[in-house]
Amino acid sequence: MKRSKIFVAMVVVVIVGVVVLALNLRVRMRCAGFAGPGVTPAELPAGPPVDGTVRIAHFNLRNYPLDERPQTADLGYSRRTNICDMQDALAGLDAQVLGFVEVCDTRRFPPILRRAGGGRPMRILFSRRGGRGGQHLAIAWDGDAFELVEGPIEIDSVVVKPGLRPALAVRLKSKTEPDLDFTMVEVHLDSGREDLEHRLEQIRILGEWIGEWVVRSGDRDLILQGDFNTMGGHRVSPAAELRRVDEILAGAGLQRLDNATGCSQYWEGPGGADGVFQSSLLDHVFVGGLDVTGPARSWLQCERLQCGDLVSRPGEEDGTFFDVSDHCPVTFEVGVGEE
Repeated sequence: MKRSKIFVAMVVVVIVGVVVLALNLRVRMRCAGFAGPGVTPAELPAGPPVDGTVRIAHFNLRNYPLDERPQTADLGYSRRTNICDMQDALAGLDAQVLGFVEVCDTRRFPPILRRAGGGRPMRILFSRRGGRGGQHLAIAWDGDAFELVEGPIEIDSVVVKPGLRPALAVRLKSKTEPDLDFTMVEVHLDSGREDLEHRLEQIRILGEWIGEWVVRSGDRDLILQGDFNTMGGHRVSPAAELRRVDEILAGAGLQRLDNATGCSQYWEGPGGADGVFQSSLLDHVFVGGLDVTGPARSWLQCERLQCGDLVSRPGEEDGTFFDVSDHCPVTFEVGVGEE
């Protein structure tokens, strides 16, 4: 009998050891990334939103959980999303409402968001369709602060060619501020300089949809945000494309927020794969009917480098760029009263 008890105890110890080892291995795999400090407070908002405001965020998660870029040891590229760094980034944004694009794994992302919420009951809805690359859109909110009034609504009309993603909309209402409710529309438009006309068609469709929605809902409070891919086209600069977007959406009662940082994404630039990345401004926020308390800002590598060049060499990799996303999260604040 005594030997039997000893044997059982040994088996239990072995099982516990295996479980602990597996959990540790899983953590190491989730947190695997380049050496360096990872996400730091200096590249995130200084603290929670001030009283009387709500912080809203947009973040392109770069094909979470994997980047499609192949390994290139000479330039220090990596494919795996560092889940711990992403969680730190989301927690540091301290936003009550968030929009995401390029969520390819809709099952494993919600737990990351919940952990980042620090005990807040984070709710999230995904688009059913994700386009050719399975890049779903998502809108999330703090369940203690907001309740869902309507949605999710997929705006399929913006899929102007096969493989594109629908827009995603929800209507939210504050649980504590009776005057605060709004519609959030998250977008991820066509990319490529050769696809400028497709993007402008998508913008025109969105402008029409917003006009019809405002009439139907009786509420002009609306946020349109996301990755607009304003990279210009043949003989059309990114700035010229953005001016055209501004004109179209102004007809729907929306104004674009200035980005105080000045960029929202990094790319290889005209020099190609030389390890030097340049900044661009692809992610935007348009607002109608709400009291916005300041400009939008981009964080992580955009904040740290102040939109200067990002250099990647073995041993000099930028942790947030390669471990989290080539895009930077964008935040802004709105007041709780009417404009």
